[in-house]
Amino acid sequence: MSKKKNYEELSQQIIKKIGGKDNVVSVTHCMTRLRFNLKDMSAPDSAGIKQLDGVVGVANSGGQYQIVIGPAVADVYEVVVKHLGAGMAEGVVENDAETESDLQNTSKKRIIDRIFDYLAGSLTPLIPILLTASLFKTLAAIIGPSLLNLVSTKSDLYKVFTFVGDAGFYFLPIFVGYTAAKKLKISIPIGMMLGAVLVHPTLISMAAKTTHFTVYGLPTTAMNYSSTVLPILLSIWVMSYVERAFRRFSPSTLQVFLVPFGTMAVMLPVSLVVLAPLGGYLGQYLSDGIIALGKVAGPLAVAVIGALFTFMVLSGMHVVLLSFLFVTFPAAGSDSLILPGILAASWAGTGVAMACWYKFKNRKNKELTIGYIVTWFLGGVGEPLLYGLSVPYKTPLVAGAIAGGITGLVAGFLNLTAYVLNTSNGIYGIAAFIGGSSWNYIALGITILVALIAGFATMMFFKLDEGQVEKNANN
Repeated sequence: MSKKKNYEELSQQIIKKIGGKDNVVSVTHCMTRLRFNLKDMSAPDSAGIKQLDGVVGVANSGGQYQIVIGPAVADVYEVVVKHLGAGMAEGVVENDAETESDLQNTSKKRIIDRIFDYLAGSLTPLIPILLTASLFKTLAAIIGPSLLNLVSTKSDLYKVFTFVGDAGFYFLPIFVGYTAAKKLKISIPIGMMLGAVLVHPTLISMAAKTTHFTVYGLPTTAMNYSSTVLPILLSIWVMSYVERAFRRFSPSTLQVFLVPFGTMAVMLPVSLVVLAPLGGYLGQYLSDGIIALGKVAGPLAVAVIGALFTFMVLSGMHVVLLSFLFVTFPAAGSDSLILPGILAASWAGTGVAMACWYKFKNRKNKELTIGYIVTWFLGGVGEPLLYGLSVPYKTPLVAGAIAGGITGLVAGFLNLTAYVLNTSNGIYGIAAFIGGSSWNYIALGITILVALIAGFATMMFFKLDEGQVEKNANN
């Protein structure tokens, strides 16, 4: 009884010190934290909350005000919801319409925080898949002709390791469909189904032929969305509004089939005609702009690729850039723009990861970071670094872009040139620069050294939230 009374008192004090009931939009909890969405994020008395018996600490991250309780968080949450009202629970807002004061309190920083919170909450749970897939690809690279040459590419073991590793990345739209839907608290099966639509063999086959088709009479072009995340992230975000609209306006007796079917029926044209192709079209314009820039300002263009390539991979836009490379390289016989920019971005990202390993205090975070670096270096797979480190923690993504831009500028001025059409990553990417004069090897060494130093040094100037992965994974 005394325990429950303490929770009553604690809950009332928490509500009072975060600005009162009227300041709360919604509340949820993870394994250790109460997570409040507040109208005025400056209202809470953080110093006073930290002094409360039963509170371990506070944090302001991802657009949420978080109060660390510990193992008893579920019990405290239950009492807090009782005082706030059930409509505040599980991220459900009592009033759907935002008031004018709410809109005024929604700063640009809060919007950015919410975007990154959505990205991190959708991508962080994929870490086990990315690590496992990367390790299988690493094993295939180690035992295969690329390194130890213990087995040939025709070996069954090599084939199994390779396609298992590929599966972890190829089906990313389905995996993200699950995690993003869970993050936004909408239908997970329909989220996965929407992701499956984007990687269906028929669509992939049409994309290979650049087939034009229609959805309800609306014209669109088939594209290959395998291994991408932005198209499905955008689609699930819009789907959250569509599904809630169907739940609100559908008769209760018909919801069991009308909500999922109606949601999918609406999302097909929205996703296939508008959202999914958006990344491709943006990528085309961005690539054309970079290529045009390369003709008038070579080193600067390499710097732009070095700075933006990570974001292009995140959106799937890099495919357009690589497609251009596959067309121009055979004719020119070399490349001083795209492959040097990619090398700059990837090695700078590794320098950033090394700095993150140094800054981390938590042993698990250190081990995960080492795993990301090893799978990139030996397996040539950069997605774990991107989705497991850069995006969830935010600052490594920015540091990598800055360092990548610096390194790309150096590579451009040194005229680093690729003589082999090789888009591999990690240590295998170096093979692309075999050829030319001895100066090219010197330029390669200088570029890699600059990338590692610039990445490490840049990240040391940024803050790294030690608990970010834990917070988003358990949201």
